[in-house]
Amino acid sequence: MDRSLIIDIDKSSWPKLGKLPAFPSNFHSGVTIDHINIPSMLLMIGYLTTPVASTGVSLSEFWAWVRYLPAITNHKDLRLTRSFFDLDAHQKTILSDDFGMGVPMLWLQSKLNLASIVDGRYFMQRIAASVSATQRRTAKRGPNKTPDFVACDTAGIWHVVECKGTQSGIEYSKKQLGKSGRILTGGIAQKHSIIFPASHTGQRLVAGLSIGVEQGEKSRLTIIDPEPEEPFAVATNQLYLADDAISRGVTAKALRMAGYEMTAEATAAPLGAEPSSRHYKTRSREDQRIAFVQTREQKVRAELELDRPTMLDNPIYCGRRHIIDLPRPVQVGEDEVTQVIISQGINRQIIEQLRNRPTYDEPLFGQAVGLDHRATVVKGDERTASLQIGDLLRSEIELI
Repeated sequence: MDRSLIIDIDKSSWPKLGKLPAFPSNFHSGVTIDHINIPSMLLMIGYLTTPVASTGVSLSEFWAWVRYLPAITNHKDLRLTRSFFDLDAHQKTILSDDFGMGVPMLWLQSKLNLASIVDGRYFMQRIAASVSATQRRTAKRGPNKTPDFVACDTAGIWHVVECKGTQSGIEYSKKQLGKSGRILTGGIAQKHSIIFPASHTGQRLVAGLSIGVEQGEKSRLTIIDPEPEEPFAVATNQLYLADDAISRGVTAKALRMAGYEMTAEATAAPLGAEPSSRHYKTRSREDQRIAFVQTREQKVRAELELDRPTMLDNPIYCGRRHIIDLPRPVQVGEDEVTQVIISQGINRQIIEQLRNRPTYDEPLFGQAVGLDHRATVVKGDERTASLQIGDLLRSEIELI
């Protein structure tokens, strides 16, 4: 179930030759046509919208697969049905935001060999007080908003990505990307939150998706790489904090997708209720923090004792499987799809390790658990797709 997509990359927005970041060798300059696998896109949306540290909330469990599959037309290129385009403004915004993340991150994951992807706000909260330069605040919206995603590729290079999605046409999509100048606006302003050491500096992208509608314009993904303002710097001797943040973020998402909600929270925020929680100097506040962590750890131990079924015909994974009846049949090629099967499993090894030590509050969490999360592979065909994060997580979707 592939759909064609216009890709427009503005090479002129990259630094001049000899400066970082260099224009990626597998990017093209200008306009070309590429293809997006829809089941893979839905898996990516599900992963990206899975909260890292919010207990009691799971935006990904059913939303992407039930709501968005019927939104896509049977055209050869990526388009929304007229009925979804005619939704009220609030619902259109949610769909635009989700597609605006899922499509570019799926495309970038393959082009840049992104191995680990984590929410930018979580990343900033986790390390903000421990790095040399700090950002004043981690807003959810506006010019002080953190970038949508921080990613590390298979070579250990770090990338920062801001995503924009709209159903209001290409011109509005360009406006979303923002204009650089004395006062930065739009996506340009919102992603200038983090820089990495030169030897670890990757792309600093703003990706804007204009989502096409049947009988209207085609979908277009525009990618630029503007000059940063450098408000937040991670020094070379602080990269271990970045590694810890992304390891925790990816593992917490995997745990939550597999059904281990409390364990995910303890992994993402080991020292308290928030990712930024830390030891306090005052005795009373520190005692309150310790009491919270101890109470939560009891809940985590109880959760880890639950016997999750083996998933995906592979005994090393345990987790959850959902069989979802679609509200109405969806045309996929010449056939109709009436159900979606979702399987999400995490490696049993990490569950066993966390049973022995549910709360690991030292940095370098990734090295402690010993699982490889630096090799993400997404594959898809007409009716199935899989998202594999090293030997940590496997997520599958099947349309039947």
